Amino acid sequence: MKPNLAHPDRNTIKSLFNAIPARYDFLNSFFSLGLDGYWRRRLVSLALSERKSEIASVASLPRNDVPKGLRENATVIARRPKADEAIPSSRINARKSILDLGVGTGKSLLEFIKKDSYQYYVGCDFSENMLLKSKERIGDQAELLACDFHDLPFSDHAFDLVTGSFMLRSVQAMKIFLSEVGRVLKSNGRAIFLELTRPKNKLVWNLAYRPYLNFYIPAVGKIFSRHDHAYQFLSQSIQSFVDPADLKRDFEATGFQEVSYTSLSLGSATIIQGRKHE
Repeated sequence: MKPNLAHPDRNTIKSLFNAIPARYDFLNSFFSLGLDGYWRRRLVSLALSERKSEIASVASLPRNDVPKGLRENATVIARRPKADEAIPSSRINARKSILDLGVGTGKSLLEFIKKDSYQYYVGCDFSENMLLKSKERIGDQAELLACDFHDLPFSDHAFDLVTGSFMLRSVQAMKIFLSEVGRVLKSNGRAIFLELTRPKNKLVWNLAYRPYLNFYIPAVGKIFSRHDHAYQFLSQSIQSFVDPADLKRDFEATGFQEVSYTSLSLGSATIIQGRKHE
């Protein structure tokens, strides 16, 4: 039976991403005409734009100024942590911390690390194979672990920033997910996500982008990834994903304030962000 690739279940999504990590970065750049790198840099730039006054003081602290024993444990955990393994806020509190959800192969998180703007980096994904690729790229500069986006294994008020790139389309229950994001954010913390969306211009959508999604991406993706469904998911999930305005309402409905979104490349990608106030 062919899976529903517009709204697949968690296990289907996990199997799709576990099947394609070797070609994932290449195909992302290929299908986006190289724009994915620009989109990631814009994400990082917007995320850091309100912290310029803090960066100098944070960057002046030693990179390995983390709780004793934490750096040695910064390895991939290829399973869901048990409840008593949740990272308590006492291990993160009082230091600038970032959580990258759907870290994938680690490209976006590495952009944050290059800026040297945080002291503690965590990446989560439910694909163990993606986490292994991320480990190859990031090494021991971040803690990487497997987790469920809808039930994050962290204490309340643990992170200054929660981010993610191209992962919102994999979320099964958006309001539950956003509530979890809000729970693990510190007071005044921010959430910022980059996602693939649809161009607003109907001419561009009907004559160029829609045929590109329906035919070119699934066909070429199958050839390069040697997987029948992985890039059909990319195509169908983009076409069925909520509009940025509706996503903004979901953010607001779950308690985020100062919610805004920025369209990139004629609307083919969108950055949405909000702040937690308590």
